[in-house]
Amino acid sequence: MTTAGSDSATIARQIRPAITRMYLSLRRHTPAPEYSAAQASALVTLLDHGAMRMGEFAARESIRMPTATSVIDGLIRTGLAQRSPDPSDRRAVLVSLTEHGEDTVHRVRDRRDDVLARAVEQLSDDDRASLAAAAPALQALHTALEGQPPV
Repeated sequence: MTTAGSDSATIARQIRPAITRMYLSLRRHTPAPEYSAAQASALVTLLDHGAMRMGEFAARESIRMPTATSVIDGLIRTGLAQRSPDPSDRRAVLVSLTEHGEDTVHRVRDRRDDVLARAVEQLSDDDRASLAAAAPALQALHTALEGQPPV
């Protein structure tokens, strides 16, 4: 049962601009000159899902294989990712983060957490409590978005 203002489309229209602008603000306050936005997405995908074949990587990123190859090549050139033989199929390769890549992603995440924490400190107690209560729902929303096919 939905009440006025709580249907899915209304909620989406209410939260999408804030989520988008918040992400862009975090990026502006914590630039990562080591990589582009596309490479940042690739790094997080590899960190969250581990080593994978290029086809799986392209599918997870919703990009074509030539684009996936270009993104991974850039990460390899900067020492953030690597290719290695797939132990289950010698004809295939796996892409994964290097230790430097993992350290870089964690460093940027830590900086962004610090920036966000300082902003949260400026909110009222009620707003902080609302954000804490909403955190599980936001995580579930992210999981639901990850499971949807691209439009």
